Amino acid sequence: MSDYGDGQQLRPDPMDGLRVDFTAFFKEVQHGYLGYAMQLLRNRQDAEDVVQIAGMKIHAKWDDFLAHSNYRALGLRILSDAIKDYIRSRNRVTRRERAAAAEAGRHQSCVDQILHLGTFDALDRAMDELARREPVQADCVRLRVAQLSYEEIAETLGITPGTARTYYSRGRQLAKELAACYLRNEQEGEPS
Repeated sequence: MSDYGDGQQLRPDPMDGLRVDFTAFFKEVQHGYLGYAMQLLRNRQDAEDVVQIAGMKIHAKWDDFLAHSNYRALGLRILSDAIKDYIRSRNRVTRRERAAAAEAGRHQSCVDQILHLGTFDALDRAMDELARREPVQADCVRLRVAQLSYEEIAETLGITPGTARTYYSRGRQLAKELAACYLRNEQEGEPS
């Protein structure tokens, strides 16, 4: 640690002490991982936590990770598993915590409540349906939105760049149609 000269110290670098090759890899993929996690969790702090958890898991098995035939795909699988674990743990909230959250929610402004509840509902439902129908297309859309190139998506998912481009285009179109259908049903008051 160093200090500013007035006795105030800087926090230690969390990447200090990690292997140089892991640090370089993680800095390269961290932004894409964060974008992918934010699409599923809708909260930056939660996404950052999950990306760090995935990074720790990758670092713990770094030599085995590098030996994998497609370590980018393995990294995405580790991230996806960390997201699923996080969602499961988040859903295990006790009744008392739910009641406390509901009470706190009564004190939020109406605008805050609307933004919190309905912001991405139709898109989330459309992406969930796309993932059920066409999981590789859904992954292509999520990874492209997370700003990975078609080459990176292809390497991650074990497909060709042309296939990644096609799957992204088809997946995006299907998600758009599904979201429009969900929005139309909500506006008409029909259950979807």
